[in-house]
Amino acid sequence: VDAKKKWEQAMDEEHQALMENQTWDLMKLPKSKRTLQNKWLFKVNEEGGKKRYMARLVVKGFAQKKGIDFDEIFSLVVKMTSIRIVLGIVAAEDLHLEQLDVKTAFLHGDLEEELYMQQPEGYEVKGKEEMVCKLKKSLYGLKQAPRQWYKKFDSFMMEQGYIRCHSDHCVYTKKFEDGSYIILCLYVDDMLVAGKNMQEIKVLKKQLSESFAMKDLEAAKQILGMRISRDRKERKLTLSQE
Repeated sequence: VDAKKKWEQAMDEEHQALMENQTWDLMKLPKSKRTLQNKWLFKVNEEGGKKRYMARLVVKGFAQKKGIDFDEIFSLVVKMTSIRIVLGIVAAEDLHLEQLDVKTAFLHGDLEEELYMQQPEGYEVKGKEEMVCKLKKSLYGLKQAPRQWYKKFDSFMMEQGYIRCHSDHCVYTKKFEDGSYIILCLYVDDMLVAGKNMQEIKVLKKQLSESFAMKDLEAAKQILGMRISRDRKERKLTLSQE
């Protein structure tokens, strides 16, 4: 299969994911409203010695105007000091440390603003070329996308009985009847899950995968560009730059 077909296949997969996520509705552009443009971004990832072609539809968010298209654009990410503290606890208590990745995290956020976008190039609906996409979900490139994703994830964690840490709103904890506990650290679409009871961790993984498109990376090997090395017998954990 030549490169062109692989890129086309990657675009088809991304478009299909957007359709399944019910990201937009097609409609005529209301008067006094304007459309945001979009573009395709392409990337090749190496996974296990194999090349993976990836395409992503991105909104040209620089065209958004504050007060019209979005209000708050902040997004919380876990503090590095929090990660170090959690890793210290993991080493001292000999906890399991698992890692998960949220596929297309920003697409899970619900939009609160009224936004319209041109149909993606190459995927205009036949007979409806003049219509535009009224966005229902966040897209990459929208300035408020990180905030909307965090709000959705935070709400999910509250529903599962987790408590948000006062000093770091991207750290969540939950205690269980047997005295064990789980700590979860969220960094945009990457998360570390630490706990003594592997069965409870599996329950959380199942809950996450039922609500979001997740990739289970199993035992954590790296975070924020740093390699995680463990000697569980000696209860040692080290971080090193990759």
